[in-house]
Amino acid sequence: MATLDVPGARLHHTVTGSGPVLLCIPGGASDSGMFAPLAGLFARHHTVITYDPRGISRSTLDDPGQEQRIEVHADDALRLLDSVSSEPAIVLASSGGCMQAFDLVVRHPGRVRTLVAHEPPLMALLDGNPGISPDELLHIHREHGIEAAVGKFMAGAGFEGGEGGIPPEMLKNFEFFIVHLMKAIVDFTPDYEALKASGTRIVLGAGKDSVGQPAHEAAVAAAGRLGIEPTRFPGDHIGFAFEATAFASRLREVLDA
Repeated sequence: MATLDVPGARLHHTVTGSGPVLLCIPGGASDSGMFAPLAGLFARHHTVITYDPRGISRSTLDDPGQEQRIEVHADDALRLLDSVSSEPAIVLASSGGCMQAFDLVVRHPGRVRTLVAHEPPLMALLDGNPGISPDELLHIHREHGIEAAVGKFMAGAGFEGGEGGIPPEMLKNFEFFIVHLMKAIVDFTPDYEALKASGTRIVLGAGKDSVGQPAHEAAVAAAGRLGIEPTRFPGDHIGFAFEATAFASRLREVLDA
């Protein structure tokens, strides 16, 4: 485990293994722990970087109330890559983390060899689906507390669970996500033409068990915007965490294709 000082924050990260660099970008309220099982499976043939995004878990901010911007988070990812290798990297991004991965690819052509974007929540691509309103969640948070806001978020995303039983550390992450980060993710629109022209191989991943959930359908729609077919992965929105072995096997197939 190590800490990287970046403007306005300190990023807690882990680098394991050897070989081509694989950077794992978590989404939403998630931290590096979500990728730990996958990292262990890939470290034999890759240098795997996992990290807590700024404001999440062990990655601290100089100003906890500062507005969060996608380009700043993308710059964090770039600095992590640069701290390990200058060679073009593989990036696996999950959910909201896909937004900073898209921004990284567009603003730094050639830095990412392959991007696997797993279920980016691009709700604007879904006809008739207004998505989850950050303002509504903020109101619920103010009036009823963070657990009620998390329950509303989980229900709107089509995930099982919700209120109750969430560890305190995860509740803290969700509070940061809902109060400071979610609006930046929801408001972000990728430059699809720039992504297609970037030279990066882009894979849009969709979980086999998350069909019908907004993020899954958004991934399918985003693949269409990029003129590619969505790539099916085992499990659901976070199959890389709970079905790591099967997910890793599929990811190897995709990277070797």
